[in-house]
Amino acid sequence: MSLLFNLTAVQPIHSAKFHGGGSYGEVIFWAMVKRGEKFSCAYDSRKYLDPKIIDACKTGNIPLFDISEKTPQQIIDENGIDVFYTPLYSLEKKWNIKVKRFVLTWHGARALEMQYSPLGISFAKKFSQKAEALVRYRESWKRLYYKPKYQELAARLASGEAQAITVSEHSRASIKSFFPELRNANIPVYYSPMANEEPEGFLPPNVQSKKYFLLTSGARWEKNNLRAAMAFDELLPEIGKDELGFDFKVVITGVTNPKAYLKHLKNKDRFVLLGYVESKELEFLHQNAYAFIFPSLNEGFGYPPMQSMRYGVPVAASGTTSIPEICGDAALYFDPYSVSEIKNRLLQLLDAKIYDEYAGRTLGRYAAVSKRQSEDLEKAVDFILGNLG
Repeated sequence: MSLLFNLTAVQPIHSAKFHGGGSYGEVIFWAMVKRGEKFSCAYDSRKYLDPKIIDACKTGNIPLFDISEKTPQQIIDENGIDVFYTPLYSLEKKWNIKVKRFVLTWHGARALEMQYSPLGISFAKKFSQKAEALVRYRESWKRLYYKPKYQELAARLASGEAQAITVSEHSRASIKSFFPELRNANIPVYYSPMANEEPEGFLPPNVQSKKYFLLTSGARWEKNNLRAAMAFDELLPEIGKDELGFDFKVVITGVTNPKAYLKHLKNKDRFVLLGYVESKELEFLHQNAYAFIFPSLNEGFGYPPMQSMRYGVPVAASGTTSIPEICGDAALYFDPYSVSEIKNRLLQLLDAKIYDEYAGRTLGRYAAVSKRQSEDLEKAVDFILGNLG
């Protein structure tokens, strides 16, 4: 068997240098390397790729094929590839390839589930990103672009021409809901694996341990951090004067366009907007946070709450898509479209009794999810290699 692993899936997409699908792909890659599997990889030399992955390919004699030089189909045809795996499916025509066995991880139906919002335009920085945000998630765009593209994928799965795994029960149900022809298809659920980095780093200036609420992925409006920031901003005049020593802040990582936040906030000095941070530093921020707020509008799995629960840090999160499935009873939930309800949960987390109750639930939930992630990672690799039906 000759397998080609699509590493472009772990490279930057849209405005995000790092993303959940990419993190997922990296863990799958390293699991295959650890097991000593023989495979090759496709990547794009024009985009960032973790140097550790490049080094692993060189030292492990894993061939790297550059799609900027040859198309994926040419790479497959010229190198006798009979199995292709991508940890993130792309709608681009060049990835609609023909191969003996096409395997993918289908993370969910976000493109069809999401509601359009003009916020996507204000969060974008480049003209091309603004143009894309102008149409993405509009009902007309779903009908004319997303649905037909995914319909092609569904047809391949229904016919047995391709095989898919997914990362949560929510995602599997969503896929089968949008594509009834897949109701009886075998789409195994293997919980999305997570790389566990050890925390290392330091806090930003004027930010104290256990004195800040943490939010992540600030470049993407779908993560809905703006509403959470507005909720905290509204809370400040109500509690700041009443509670002596209330000096909490909000730290948001991955922010590429600070204006998208600051123009909506009055108490700007209580917000720390960071750009991309390295994984070890992000772990450090999770470890030292008072609480983690996850207002995301849509998740196929959702790593960040688990990153905080690992350290016993309480979580307040959206009660949508896969999030309740993953967080169980260890998170306080809110309507992600309601600023007032998010503010309500922030107030609850400032109550010592409630805080301690949810902090006490986090480690057990993390242990249970982490155990399944480890078990499912091996199953996912076996499936990719054809060892599972």
